[in-house]
Amino acid sequence: MKTLALFDFDGTLYKKDSLIGFTKYYKGNAVFYKGILTLLPFLLGMKLGILFNEKTKKRYMTHFFKNEEYSVFKKKAELFALTKIEKDLNPQILLYLKNHLNSKHDVYIVTASFPEWIEPWSKKYNIKVIGTRLEVLNNIITGEFNSKNCYGKEKVNRINEVLDLEKFDTIYVYGCGKGDREMLELKK
Repeated sequence: MKTLALFDFDGTLYKKDSLIGFTKYYKGNAVFYKGILTLLPFLLGMKLGILFNEKTKKRYMTHFFKNEEYSVFKKKAELFALTKIEKDLNPQILLYLKNHLNSKHDVYIVTASFPEWIEPWSKKYNIKVIGTRLEVLNNIITGEFNSKNCYGKEKVNRINEVLDLEKFDTIYVYGCGKGDREMLELKK
């Protein structure tokens, strides 16, 4: 009998929004809040349902990270993962995760966030991450994505790219946001 456990990251396993936390860590609070003011029309448009999540996220990534050296970005993401993530995990969801690991279940984090700042933490538990992929050309972040935003229906599409769900007798799914609805339907 084979069991799979799928965990959303932001707002589920991790109590906060890791994109915001990482941006503050990388850029500092002053640059972050100034950037948020610049991006406010797009963020409000997304909240009101006028703009799509993916378009707003690309605008955000372009504003804060376009033309950054990927090697620097990746190093800072690793430091963020190893120094910040553990203290902001949801203890109840972490307990579920550890129980699945102790039971030798296949465990994946499926997130709209970028694996760069989750994988350095998840690797110590041997957990794979399915997330949104950044576009990087010649070690420079373009602000675009190398995949669709791993949100909503795209979470299920990306899971199906990586896993054959028919091989699992039981599937547990942990998620609490509107971007997790379709993934939650995979539970069996």
